[in-house]
Amino acid sequence: MDAARWLSLGVLISCSLAVPSAVMALDGQIIYTEGTVTVTNGGTSQDAGPGTKVSAGETVTTGSDGLAVIDLSNATHIKLMENTSLVVDAIGDATQVSLATGGVFTHILKKLAGSFSLLAGETVAGVRGTEFFVAFGKTIDNERDVWLCVNEGLVDVSVPSTSQKVLVPAGQGINIVGGMKLTTPHRYRWTRGLNWNMDPAGGSLEDHTSLDQAYGDLLNHDYN
Repeated sequence: MDAARWLSLGVLISCSLAVPSAVMALDGQIIYTEGTVTVTNGGTSQDAGPGTKVSAGETVTTGSDGLAVIDLSNATHIKLMENTSLVVDAIGDATQVSLATGGVFTHILKKLAGSFSLLAGETVAGVRGTEFFVAFGKTIDNERDVWLCVNEGLVDVSVPSTSQKVLVPAGQGINIVGGMKLTTPHRYRWTRGLNWNMDPAGGSLEDHTSLDQAYGDLLNHDYN
């Protein structure tokens, strides 16, 4: 790993804690990168590294060799895996991001003031004080499946267009078929290998989980 491409998460987080919340409310910050990471605002893209600011309306994208950790509102850390594109819709009292493609790990600190939601197609995940993973899977009838797994806390998953809702507790996952049909949460075996680490001091941040394992899990085990 290129030493110039990362800074200690502990240092960056400690520094940000000293900044008044009103200053942090409108901007986020990339605090760790590996490989190719860009931030796009309108039609302009720039290479991103630790310390790069991220504002509402901007998109953070990782390449096939890329990985990034973003700090939003000084209380939300999001880890983008390779080939991932995440739109930052809003930062502040109602922080919202939209997953355009790929997979992300999200860690919400309990001190979060306000709300946080993640959109993936038609799916909305609303949380507070929790840790969860979301990724797009196979395309079904021109719509992509969404996979969600909760490591800590509770996630409220909904599809507003169909009024479906379900609460996913810690240790369980859910498959949103075609991004529209909510299934029953279960303790899926494929989720055991997920790498929740967001601190380089604690080891590798890379996650090698294949969503094909998730589909194999459905085929090999009757969860209903």
